[in-house]
Amino acid sequence: MIATKKQVKLASLPNFIIVGERRCGSTSLTKWMEAHPEIYMHPKVDLNYFIDDYVKYMRKEWDPGEIDYDAWWDNHSAEGYASEFDPGKEMPARGEKSADLLFWRPAHERMAKVIAPDTKLIITLRNPINRAWSMFWNEVGKKREQLSFEEAVAQEEQRIRESAYARDHMSYVTRGFYDESIKDFFEHFDPKQVQIIFFEETVRDPKKALSNLYGFIGVNPQKGMERAEIRYNNNWTSVPHPFWTRNKFLATAEEGFTKALRLAMTILIRDGYKKRRIVPKIEGLYRQIQRDIEMSAETRSLLQKTYLPHIEALEDFLKKDLSFWKK
Repeated sequence: MIATKKQVKLASLPNFIIVGERRCGSTSLTKWMEAHPEIYMHPKVDLNYFIDDYVKYMRKEWDPGEIDYDAWWDNHSAEGYASEFDPGKEMPARGEKSADLLFWRPAHERMAKVIAPDTKLIITLRNPINRAWSMFWNEVGKKREQLSFEEAVAQEEQRIRESAYARDHMSYVTRGFYDESIKDFFEHFDPKQVQIIFFEETVRDPKKALSNLYGFIGVNPQKGMERAEIRYNNNWTSVPHPFWTRNKFLATAEEGFTKALRLAMTILIRDGYKKRRIVPKIEGLYRQIQRDIEMSAETRSLLQKTYLPHIEALEDFLKKDLSFWKK
């Protein structure tokens, strides 16, 4: 049989996609898989082809209002998506990671219409409280969040109702309603296409998790383990110690020094992930590092009550014991 022009154009469609959730180890998983000799991983860490352009852009201020979701089809297609993977079309497996795809509902239908019916889909999940806390500090570090965590949680429902952009970037608590996201996802995809990876289990035995994943996507499960115990994309947000904020002069001096330090590190250290490991060690000498800041007991208790019915619903839906999230 002679392949049609359309079949040729679609020949490089990916075999697998890591669809998120955000701050659940999907970046580390991506970097691990890049080491496998049979895998071509798209070089952009979050391709986000199926995410609306409006919410992809990083802004210091988010705008209210909805967007025209149908407009996505004006400049997106199966051929356009396949072309992103042309450099790896000769590889046994091709894939990408876009950590917002699970949560962003419009993406589900778009993916179902574009990707091949046998494409493997990988979901990464994490204790929803820890995930929300990590995402919040990530947004603080990107200068997109100005509120405290407690204020952001209290205002989240209103913010995401009024703004599509906030729905993507300030949905700290809502993204942890995994049962709702996965149920919607499975309305568009066969569960046999999907493998769910739990952050806590992956950290405990990364090589086992990676080997199982390789078997799922159809590559040699014994290869590509070189990076399996390296953590990537650690949260490196830091904030000034109260000492520096006592007066305007000290605050300005501290801010200027930190900017100069980060610029120097950017020049000296090209590897962004290496920089994420080194900079906090230096800034920790005079700033508060995110990993040393704890969530208040009251807020954690509130989130435990909020998430419990969603965890139990997910347990029932997946037929999996998630008691390690209930402690």
